[in-house]
Amino acid sequence: MSSYGITRKRANVLPISIGITVFLALSPASWLGWTSDLSDLVRVPVTPFSHVGIMVTSWLRPAVETSDLPTDEKERNELAIAEREYFRQMWSAQMLRATALADQLRELQALPESALRNPLPPMIVPIDVTGRKSSDVASPLELKLVRGTSSRIVEGDIAVIGSDIVGRISRVGLSRAELIPVNHKEIGLTRAAIVSAHPAVNRPPLLAEIILQSSGEHVMFAEVPTTSGVQEGDLVQLDDPSWPSAGAGFTLGVVTRVNQLDEAPLRQRLVVTPRRRARDVSRVIVLGTGETNSEGVVE
Repeated sequence: MSSYGITRKRANVLPISIGITVFLALSPASWLGWTSDLSDLVRVPVTPFSHVGIMVTSWLRPAVETSDLPTDEKERNELAIAEREYFRQMWSAQMLRATALADQLRELQALPESALRNPLPPMIVPIDVTGRKSSDVASPLELKLVRGTSSRIVEGDIAVIGSDIVGRISRVGLSRAELIPVNHKEIGLTRAAIVSAHPAVNRPPLLAEIILQSSGEHVMFAEVPTTSGVQEGDLVQLDDPSWPSAGAGFTLGVVTRVNQLDEAPLRQRLVVTPRRRARDVSRVIVLGTGETNSEGVVE
């Protein structure tokens, strides 16, 4: 038989197989009772192995028999109390775990939608606060990294609490990272925008663009024209292309004071205070910017 004839026969088998499959799929269940017998036949070769597995499992983890329980009533009661306390402890541990996960979920839900749409999802990183002076509100903090997060975080990434920026990552190790607050002197000059905390008809949505200065104190400073209309309570939001784009629009602080400059009558000096501080919480959310390779693994 020529190769052409063999190929032709193989081509005819395909539509026949498809037709049989469609017919069986559309057949009533009562017509297919024989398939259970066919499945039993297929299972015959593997049945001995499954029996051996059951026997090994029963030998390694035998069931507790009634005869194995203590016969003394006092001992039985003590055993029952011990088991009750054990399961109560397990329930309490799971409840605490569920509560912690619920708290983390609420923190993630408080993030702006832009952060959740980031190609790399934000990470919740616990804070391990080492010895710091209580009066030094701008001192760096250490973050304790969980497994798999050290490669996701790079220097310069932003740490946030809700919609507020609390600092940037300055150093990343194998198990710890260093976080410098937004008012740390190493932050330097940051470009930002001032928007009204309570939009009104007579106020524009963007009040001023500023250069925010972090000098290591508990507040930050900036200058604006007198005609900008900036008031106490207005929000200062990140608008700096040198920062990761994932942090654009997050809040750096709130205007707490507006002072007229005597040496420049046409300008005002703003005092900006961060709304949230990393040293006041137990964990922060890091907007990681680590790049992924073609297999989706973060490098």
